[in-house]
Amino acid sequence: MNLDNKPPPASLPAPFSTAPTVAPSAELAIAAPGAPPPQRRVIGSKAEFAAAVTELTGMTKRTLRVFAPSLDEFGFNTPQREEQLRNFLLAGRKNRLLLVMHETHYVSTACPRLLRLLRQYSHAISIHQTNDTIRNLEDALLIVDEAHCIRKPHADRPSGTVYVDDPVETREWLNRFNAIWEQSTPSVSATTIGL
Repeated sequence: MNLDNKPPPASLPAPFSTAPTVAPSAELAIAAPGAPPPQRRVIGSKAEFAAAVTELTGMTKRTLRVFAPSLDEFGFNTPQREEQLRNFLLAGRKNRLLLVMHETHYVSTACPRLLRLLRQYSHAISIHQTNDTIRNLEDALLIVDEAHCIRKPHADRPSGTVYVDDPVETREWLNRFNAIWEQSTPSVSATTIGL
């Protein structure tokens, strides 16, 4: 599967595409009768990104997926995020937090709140590291269930797009996340950190 920055096959969304790949009116209208209309907004600052992460994390009902070169900008070591994640994990035995990144150093050394959650909810949290073959990926994704997501074309820049109640667009980024997940291996766990 092609995960680098070359044009991907039609089944995988282009790494830096922000335009919808389907006509929004036709497919979204039949996505779910009575569902709220999709919302898309551009973010352009670190503060807007942090607010969007907080907003979407708070909306999570089943699965929160995150991919980034590093997780340092996602606030996983803040009291607020720890509380959000704990509440989410307590809300259901089948709830899952799936994290995949290029470098796990930040999580292992500077994220004790996330490691505490990992110790308490090891059955529900998976932390993976990407294989060497895809370490050139520069984007960042946060995907909530199958309806909401944040996409930054370059993880180290503040600009990106937030998709709320947009299962069609989210599905494309979920497919990308799943392809990345397949090219990663478990890295940080309760046993690897000695808990």
